[in-house]
Amino acid sequence: MDLLLTLFHFYHRPTIFMTNKITLSVPHAILIATAHNITSLDVPRYGDPHKDARLVCHYVNDRDDPPLHSVKWYRGNHEIFRFTPEQTPPTRTFNTTLGEVTKGVCNLHSCAISVVLPKTYNTRISFTCEVSTEGPRFAVVKQTKNLTVAVILKEDPVIIGAPSSVQFGEDILLNCTTGPAMPPANIVWYIDGKQERVEPWTINNTHVSGPDEYGLRSSWRSLRIRVNTPRGAVAVRCDATQPTWPPYVRTTNTTLVVARSPHPFMFTASGSSQPILEVSVMVIASCLSSVHIFSKYSALSEV
Repeated sequence: MDLLLTLFHFYHRPTIFMTNKITLSVPHAILIATAHNITSLDVPRYGDPHKDARLVCHYVNDRDDPPLHSVKWYRGNHEIFRFTPEQTPPTRTFNTTLGEVTKGVCNLHSCAISVVLPKTYNTRISFTCEVSTEGPRFAVVKQTKNLTVAVILKEDPVIIGAPSSVQFGEDILLNCTTGPAMPPANIVWYIDGKQERVEPWTINNTHVSGPDEYGLRSSWRSLRIRVNTPRGAVAVRCDATQPTWPPYVRTTNTTLVVARSPHPFMFTASGSSQPILEVSVMVIASCLSSVHIFSKYSALSEV
């Protein structure tokens, strides 16, 4: 009896087949369900809430794949759009409180939609493209990417106040300013590759403007630096970082060229170790003294 049960389980155990797409476990049958391949999912990393975000899903089928059944778009866990080529009409929109789909253009190889984004900055949204093939198994593949609601900086920050050359020991005041963005950028200065040293009680020296007509804000921060490097130049960098996820950074660099000032001991009178500058000062002082004496003598003579 035990032998019969063993033989029964042996001949009725499921056979597992591995494919590069889906693994199926079936008794004494080979059922291979294949799905299309998603070649790329175009979801912008950052999305401006004042504009619709355009999302595109690209997919291809292998030679033996069943026909395309549907393409579905999800926002988080909520389905927002579906393309079913065998149905009439082939597209269907599922509007939610999270935002609506304003446009959808799909075919057998790509599906593009435009979605309304929330007006809350720094909101992170996941979008998923799901592609399935016809039955009987309706194999499915999907990909997900995230979008952060933000108006990123369109240009690098601008450094104002950098002269063409500076003198050793000179104090320089620089200013770094960004264009309008949201959330506003935080600015950090670097001098010769090292971050600007600030007082421990200073949390943030970045100043932020009021909102413009679109609610965007500019940022600026000053840097006072004393040129005391023995080298011939000072490298200055301004980093503007928006606190998004992931952070968005734009950078501007400038170089302060340190001019070589003439040293008074570089020029001396011939045959003398006394500097010309000191000799000149003595001669000028002597002449001024003579003029003063002569003027005093002339005034006495007139009396």
